Amino acid sequence: MNKNADYTPKTIDDIVYHSVTERQLIMDIATGAIQFPCSGKNGILLYGIWGTGKTTLAHFLCDAIERGKGGTDSHYNFIRCQQGQNGVTLMNTINNIAQHVSWTDSGYHYFVLDEVDILTDGAQASLKSVMNIRNTIFVMTTNHISRVDAGVQNRSERVNFNAAPAQEWLPFARRVLDDCDAAWVDDAKLLPLIESCNGSVRDIVSAMQRLAAAQARNAAKAAAVAQQTTATTI
Repeated sequence: MNKNADYTPKTIDDIVYHSVTERQLIMDIATGAIQFPCSGKNGILLYGIWGTGKTTLAHFLCDAIERGKGGTDSHYNFIRCQQGQNGVTLMNTINNIAQHVSWTDSGYHYFVLDEVDILTDGAQASLKSVMNIRNTIFVMTTNHISRVDAGVQNRSERVNFNAAPAQEWLPFARRVLDDCDAAWVDDAKLLPLIESCNGSVRDIVSAMQRLAAAQARNAAKAAAVAQQTTATTI
């Protein structure tokens, strides 16, 4: 068993996306295959249920976009929106940062707003104005897109980050099972188990580890019964 296995994605390629459409949009933005920012859209809004990798992708995306523009490090500002840090004062801070010269090679300022829906109504109204500042890029996450101001949404490329189909998670699930030295499990048994995890990386890892542990217990019981049977026969 590989007790040091790390299942944290390392690049945007490691993320399991909701669909090919979402994956292609992210790749096109990151590589510069499509112009971004463009036509007043300088935000990327990752929306969907918990545990699907939105925040993880947000951490990677700024550097990926900067590299696509020929730079190296995005020097992005990560802001976890929460009580006490979700009001107009926060927007003033972002506004002040955006007014200064950027340290990036491309000249862009990058901001990651995690759980952007927690911003107050006043802060979201201010965010619309801040997003109008040139040379700014915003990557935002939310579990509740309906709570995000319509103007913020309109200034953003919206990327569906709800659960990916179970089939897409099969290679990852098998990797976890291999690390646990588990025996082969048919797709027909694995897929419903993956489906029940609803796209949560944490839950899929936990489910696979529990499955491997159950296999080990069953194997130990079978070996004990066989040993007892052999001893009785002798």
